[in-house]
Amino acid sequence: MEFRKGSWLLFFLIFAFQGCRVYSDVEFKGVKETRFTSFNAQGVSCEFDVEVYNPNPYKITLMQSDVNLFLEGTRLGKVQLPESAVLHAENSTILKLTCTAEPSSIPKIVGGAIGLVFKKDVIIEGKGMVTAKASLVTKTVPVAFTQRIKKEDLGF
Repeated sequence: MEFRKGSWLLFFLIFAFQGCRVYSDVEFKGVKETRFTSFNAQGVSCEFDVEVYNPNPYKITLMQSDVNLFLEGTRLGKVQLPESAVLHAENSTILKLTCTAEPSSIPKIVGGAIGLVFKKDVIIEGKGMVTAKASLVTKTVPVAFTQRIKKEDLGF
């Protein structure tokens, strides 16, 4: 009986750590679309669709995001994940993320908007951490991306 308990424990540990061994980082493929959804006294809200690729042979669920979004170097606010953020195994997924600029950022954004008139594109950056879960393993990974977006795609 003792041998069976030990063999089950060994089997469980091998299975649990197998997922860690073959983990590959999720790949950020880019911002596909950006929309400003409101501009009022509470702030500027935007939605953006990002494409990510999960190269792993198992699904990954994004649990929590602590990512700051920047527009032309000005911090807009924190990125919010959708309620269901699942990256399917060996597949690309489009996630609709949201961000509301804090009221303190609005004067900088409005001031910078005049300069945007003379630019062909703008730079969007994201920096922070995302917590993800695959089976029994939870991992927090750093996130950093920079992308040029045509100002027409932002509605300017």
